[in-house]
Amino acid sequence: MIKKNDVVQFTENHKWVGCLGIVSAVKESVSSRRYMVGVPIPNNQEKGQVAYIFDDGTNIERIGTAALGFGGDEDD
Repeated sequence: MIKKNDVVQFTENHKWVGCLGIVSAVKESVSSRRYMVGVPIPNNQEKGQVAYIFDDGTNIERIGTAALGFGGDEDD
């Protein structure tokens, strides 16, 4: 099961294929689960810019857990 601060890779069915990201939030409802994945934007003029991409878990694979992740536990 994928959880907050897990490192994931987008699969070949996603337009961000091959990119790595860190799960910053997991949103659960009665019928579904959505993951918000933060992906650093390469070659960006402003450092620290992150794209946040939502996925239902079908287009991402867990790689491991980030040593440094997103702070706070308010979404857990």
